[in-house]
Amino acid sequence: MRPLHVLLALAFMALAPLSRADALDDIQRRGRLVVGVKQDVPLWGWTDPRTGVPVGLEPDLAADLAQRLSVRLELVGVLTSERLDALERGRIDVLIATLSDTLERRRQAALVEPHYYASGANVMARRTLALRSWSDLRDRRVCGRRGAFYNRAVTVEHGIDIVALYSNTLALAALRDGRCDAVLYDDTNILAMLQDTAWGRDFEMPLPSQHVMPWSIALHRDEAGGRLAAMVSQAVVDWHRSGELARLERKWGIPVSAFTRRMNALWSRRDKGGAWHCGASVGPTTPKECL
Repeated sequence: MRPLHVLLALAFMALAPLSRADALDDIQRRGRLVVGVKQDVPLWGWTDPRTGVPVGLEPDLAADLAQRLSVRLELVGVLTSERLDALERGRIDVLIATLSDTLERRRQAALVEPHYYASGANVMARRTLALRSWSDLRDRRVCGRRGAFYNRAVTVEHGIDIVALYSNTLALAALRDGRCDAVLYDDTNILAMLQDTAWGRDFEMPLPSQHVMPWSIALHRDEAGGRLAAMVSQAVVDWHRSGELARLERKWGIPVSAFTRRMNALWSRRDKGGAWHCGASVGPTTPKECL
């Protein structure tokens, strides 16, 4: 007769694969997919003041996932500080919320590959400066947010003296008032701000982004390797291969990014024998460049 601890271990091993499938089973059983999206980032995910419903590129991606599963979509607006906690506590099934892929976040959640977008550090500067390279900012007053991870890197690499203020709001106010020539900021936020003529008339983002980080769709960490993760991964592959991400960028007035163009070219490329260069889906043999 086997010892009790052996029987318990065998029982746990038998149940483990079932638990990974539960998320997809539960979504289909309830007929509803709950997706967390940003509620404060224009173009990517923000609350429409007329309807109170989140809109933007990422809510559109969430709608595609729900359609693939033939279920209703429920969008939950989340702030940066609470988005991973919402996933951990089971408030949402999927998180699509401008989430950069980092080692720390990989310990907190299951990050799906391939990545669907990427962002980096850039500057919003007065058009009259006619900037053409990062070196043009030397001896200029560049403001930024205190504690931003890219401040030191930009300072070391380009010799720019950054005036680090307490918040992005203060940095932008200093730019508008003429106390700064440019502001160092996340390029996705700059793109969104430039859609507003109050900024777009006098300011621009003329330089290539630096320290670009890819974005991932996130699931609860228990879903790593499960059916839900596989479904989401295949959806991202399809978005890249079909050009859907570029279409959505154009829909929301976002310039099609170099990342989007590169991923579309990779995932739509066929090798000499006619096979997909990146594979039909993500697997152990998928080239790193495709992820």
